[in-house]
Amino acid sequence: MTGDRLPTLPESVCERAAALASVYQTVVARSTQPEQPAVTPSTDRQLAFESRLDDQQVLESAQSASNGEKFTSLWNGTISPYDSHSEADVALCCLLAFWTGGESTQIDRLFRQSGLIRPKWDEVHYADGATYGERTIERACSHVTKTYTGES
Repeated sequence: MTGDRLPTLPESVCERAAALASVYQTVVARSTQPEQPAVTPSTDRQLAFESRLDDQQVLESAQSASNGEKFTSLWNGTISPYDSHSEADVALCCLLAFWTGGESTQIDRLFRQSGLIRPKWDEVHYADGATYGERTIERACSHVTKTYTGES
């Protein structure tokens, strides 16, 4: 932005957040998302996968795995070596997604028991009403391509 105004435009700047949101929903949001049934990613994830382990088994398996130290550190609330708390949140959710088969309800339930939980988890951070926690889980599940199957 240069700050220079075109002569044909008004001199004042007006708040138009509602109009902009409407244009975005009508033009951008619809054109960038393929037509799909009314199933949210988290619901879709819940329908597509079923956890093979209960919560206690997930924790025991994750802690005794080859990367168990990493899991335990995150589980206990240690955010280093991550650059931010949010990156640590995603890392823990990715590990939980592996062990739960991507079952978002179980991931959420377990994350709430971890040392990383904070009030931000339940805060709405998105225009569609999604919370930070919901989107963190969705992001983690989209990054996890293999999940625990119970087979060696």
